[in-house]
Amino acid sequence: MELELPHGRQARQAWRALSVPARKDAFAAARRGVAPSDVGIAWAAAGYGRTVARRLRVASLLTPAALAVVAIPVGAALAVARASAGTVDVVMALLLIVTLGGLAALRVRGVRYQRLHASGLLGLEAARLGSLAPTPAQSVWGSGTAESGFTVPYHAQVPIAAPLPRTAPDPTGTGVREVPLRRGRVLGGLAMLLAVALVFWMLVVVIWHGSRPPILATLITVLAVVYTLMLPIILYATAPALRRPVAARFTPDRWELPQQRMSGTWADVRAIRVRPLSSGGLAAGSPQLAGVRVVTLIVDDPERHIAQLSPMRRALIRGSIKKYGSPIVIVAMPGRTMPVVELVQLLQRYTSAPVDWDAVGATATIS
Repeated sequence: MELELPHGRQARQAWRALSVPARKDAFAAARRGVAPSDVGIAWAAAGYGRTVARRLRVASLLTPAALAVVAIPVGAALAVARASAGTVDVVMALLLIVTLGGLAALRVRGVRYQRLHASGLLGLEAARLGSLAPTPAQSVWGSGTAESGFTVPYHAQVPIAAPLPRTAPDPTGTGVREVPLRRGRVLGGLAMLLAVALVFWMLVVVIWHGSRPPILATLITVLAVVYTLMLPIILYATAPALRRPVAARFTPDRWELPQQRMSGTWADVRAIRVRPLSSGGLAAGSPQLAGVRVVTLIVDDPERHIAQLSPMRRALIRGSIKKYGSPIVIVAMPGRTMPVVELVQLLQRYTSAPVDWDAVGATATIS
């Protein structure tokens, strides 16, 4: 079911209609990567975060054009003034540094609101599965309606469907089920990363083609080298997904992650933890990642499940333990594996472990 979020002016009005403590709660939940405490906060945060993050992305896309608009007349002025080549290099390098600084500032703000969007969506998904009350509390809205421009209280407008019922676990009746992994999305992402690296090095070759290497070429070369050094790590991390197109396999007695060569019994599972994808680097502000969820099976002894892996893969997977509390992670992503609501419902057919949407205190068993 597609969630109906406020957008544009409605998103701004819904956000302003929240009380100040409710807005603080929304940003606090976004920083922790958990669901807000109220479905009304989640709804307003998801819409407002998406709206602001989208506008910041547009600003980031227009920044290189702004650089060109400034650099062309500056370059012409330097040519008319017959400035030395060294002066031209320094001025252009300064313009590039200022542009990169602006892009970095836009990205930091974009990531902040992207997390607000993801956290709000997580709260709506929790409400869909019954972990949050489907009706927002009146206390989360501000006392006046004049500021928002609405005469109907927001708690009467939040379009949240009734929670889905949770059935009792029936591993035998459910049988063997697999969470498929569509390799086309993985290959497409890798192809895009390689294309960006190729563009970087083509730009380096073009700029360095001259009698004397400019300062600008040095900056771009450093960026190209850093980016290229990241590619082998990414390729190594994604190689198992290309070899085994099954994200997870469930049987009446056991769970298995074929890519990571990890497995265990359902009796080991203490909780099902759901979090937004904790991404960094260039992908941190990607709008496609706002709806990606990491569903983690919390077990008593995480290290036991990675003891048989190679040292490098153990080092990579320990990052998952630090971020999500366990190495047993399944990425829920429509078009790549399956939506998070469907995945959680599938897991609940095998185990009665509670579903954890908030590490601070919102652990709930859906009844």
